Amino acid sequence: MTVLLLVTSCKDHNDNLVEERGTYVVPVLSEPSPGYFTDNLEKSYVQFDLSLPEGEKIDKAEIEVTHGDKSAILKEVSIPSTGVKVTATEVLNALKMPVSDYKLGETFNLYILTTKGGVVTRSVATFPIAVVCYFDPVMLLGSFEFKSDDWGVAGSVTMVADANDPYKIYIEGYPQAEGLTGNGNRITLNVNPSNFSITGPKVVLADNLAEWDLTYTNYAYEPVSGKYSACDDAYTVTFAISVAQGSFGNNVFTFKRGAK
Repeated sequence: MTVLLLVTSCKDHNDNLVEERGTYVVPVLSEPSPGYFTDNLEKSYVQFDLSLPEGEKIDKAEIEVTHGDKSAILKEVSIPSTGVKVTATEVLNALKMPVSDYKLGETFNLYILTTKGGVVTRSVATFPIAVVCYFDPVMLLGSFEFKSDDWGVAGSVTMVADANDPYKIYIEGYPQAEGLTGNGNRITLNVNPSNFSITGPKVVLADNLAEWDLTYTNYAYEPVSGKYSACDDAYTVTFAISVAQGSFGNNVFTFKRGAK
């Protein structure tokens, strides 16, 4: 009887009632790019593609947004669709939120509702939209001061972009900042434009460490994790540092904007 009371007393207080959640027809939502809003309200939007599993059909699809205890149907959308765009202004208007409540650190949630045969499903195709500082790819470039308490080093480097990809960043001058001639290779940072996370390939920066009076060879750096913060105009990167003879483990570096 206790279980029965608990089950019957649980009700969905969402104004947009959903008869079945996470079942029936499940659309596929691509990784959004961008997947965030910024403190520049007028220029803020998220964009993504929508599709259905092969052979599936639906009667209707809608975009739902939520913030705290507020929710609203934003608009109807066809599936499949490419380049579906949701602006921050649309979200505020749908939720009837004042602009004064749109602040850094706030998070909105986006859901896809599908209807088929009278059954409405809130899909697992969903993602949170955080409000972050305004970002432009050019902010990734320029002179940066770096420091690592883990590795016990500090200096200056220059961030430059790949000619074909503004989110593929090369660190120029790092071996020289450590007192090495280097072999011409550069550390590569691959910045995810959706969330600013960072990874990269392992790169050998010096064939040997004779300049340090060490017999180690193949001095290499691999960016295993990291993030760029537009609010701080800084990178935080964890490098796995190694030589042919073994590993020095993971070491955290910060790269902060130098004098402009």
